[in-house]
Amino acid sequence: MQSDILMFAVNGTNTPSVSMPGRHLSELGMLEVTHLEKWVVDHPEVLGDQVKVVTTQYDKWSSDSGDLARERLDVLGLDSSGQLVVVELKRGADSRIHLQAITYAALVAGFNKETLADAHADYLNRLLAEPVTPAEARQLLEEHVDGTWDDDILTVPKIILLAEDFTAQTYTTVTWLSDLTPNLNIEMHTVNAFVWPESVPAQSCIVFRRLYPVADPTTRVLTPGIAAASADSVATKIAEKKRRIRSTHLLHESNAIPEGAEIELDLHTWINADLAAAVDAWVAEDPARGRATWISHRDRPLRWAAGSNEEESSTPTTLAKRIVLEATNTKVDAIPGADVWRYKGESLAAIAVRIE
Repeated sequence: MQSDILMFAVNGTNTPSVSMPGRHLSELGMLEVTHLEKWVVDHPEVLGDQVKVVTTQYDKWSSDSGDLARERLDVLGLDSSGQLVVVELKRGADSRIHLQAITYAALVAGFNKETLADAHADYLNRLLAEPVTPAEARQLLEEHVDGTWDDDILTVPKIILLAEDFTAQTYTTVTWLSDLTPNLNIEMHTVNAFVWPESVPAQSCIVFRRLYPVADPTTRVLTPGIAAASADSVATKIAEKKRRIRSTHLLHESNAIPEGAEIELDLHTWINADLAAAVDAWVAEDPARGRATWISHRDRPLRWAAGSNEEESSTPTTLAKRIVLEATNTKVDAIPGADVWRYKGESLAAIAVRIE
């Protein structure tokens, strides 16, 4: 199998490395649904940061003729910005992989939150012993999304093509579409298997990587106000949300905030004034309620000062929502976490912008 990835096995620091030959998934008896899909479901991080699997093998499309019932979407995900992620999987290479994925993206672009909740509930009920209602599934999806989640964000899904290799037709079409339609976000990812040398029984190593585009599209700055079509404004909204979510990643990678630093909550200008005042009054009874400790975690860098030491850390948005709920018994859907938490008087978002 040809690959531009060279894998070597190293057994100890003083022994020579040994080349790990590549093998086709088919040679190793690995299948699309049984193996490749399961790897993605078990490790959705191979699709990007903070992607939640909504459903797999989805085929409940609405059609008067019934023709669409035969179409099965391999994996549908949701990232923390609220953008849908359409994933098409192929063992080997398929010159039509992009055509199928574009069709699925067009179909899911008509989803609303209720449709998505129904799909997620069906998926969870296939996996779990305890039944999950669409309302419970929707709550899980909403908890995954950082900040505001409007239906219009669902109209511009991301497409991820995941295969062992790609034909020249796919490369040509994807790059042409990406240049022609900047709001169409298509990525090509590869999955390759390498055999561990001299192991009995044979052991393999699976490598995932993003092949195209090389640069992370979520770091592109889109200027609001110049978009002519609604898709442009939605793409701008998604890009801005992803930049804000990425703030914690930048702060983690740059070590801009020291471990154990005190982070303070400031909800003013970001939520209703009366609600913010009620939170202030609640925090005044115990100042620890409005503080958090910075820990070295890429996605969940805050540990609530008023919580127990055993509980997991949180994302800035999740913790802010929790504080508002406990203080006022009010559930707030939209809180920009990186903007409401401050270190030495400066918001996390502002610090991240300065670093970037």
